[in-house]
Amino acid sequence: MRGRSAVVAVLAEGAERLVSQAEQADMIELRLDLLSTSHPLETLKALRQATAKPIIATARHKNEGGRFQASEAERRDLLIKADAYADYVDVELLAEIRDAVISNIAKPAIVSYHDFEAMPDDIELAGIYSRMKQAGAAIAKIAVTPQEKKDNLRILHFLLEADAPLCMIAMGDLGRHMRALAPLYGSALTYAYVAESTAPGQMSLSELCQAMRLLG
Repeated sequence: MRGRSAVVAVLAEGAERLVSQAEQADMIELRLDLLSTSHPLETLKALRQATAKPIIATARHKNEGGRFQASEAERRDLLIKADAYADYVDVELLAEIRDAVISNIAKPAIVSYHDFEAMPDDIELAGIYSRMKQAGAAIAKIAVTPQEKKDNLRILHFLLEADAPLCMIAMGDLGRHMRALAPLYGSALTYAYVAESTAPGQMSLSELCQAMRLLG
């Protein structure tokens, strides 16, 4: 994932139907934790049949903004099985199932970290990034919440210094414009919603693509 940043359209309920509205996206993320069905893999299979775009599968833990209700063992098994239909599997850096998931999938892993309340300092950011690379991340994904405008500058500087594929997201209103700006500084991925926002400050797919076109 070096080179041009990829725009990721986030889908959940009705993904196989809504994917037709994600033509502007480079990739699709399926949030398995947001599905009401008791058979989420069936939705992933249907999505796989409906699109040739690369798919990221994740079942986000509630501690990091998700709604997965079952046990960690069930989440582990779901993510491992998702490997058969997805092109990437996203698992959290702090998840107890992280290593078990990464060691049992053949597809690349996105190792993620989300802080919905604060902005880690530079030492903490470096430590998070280092641990992700050590864990075997094909792409490291760090989503944080800037508290002041200077935090956005720190995010951009951190991206410029990255030595492996890194996605950085500034959540909340203060970081909303960074969804379009971070890719210019090397963020490997940037996320947008199709039907409903899944994170604070997230733009719609049409908004994000328009902003990125304007920025060049």
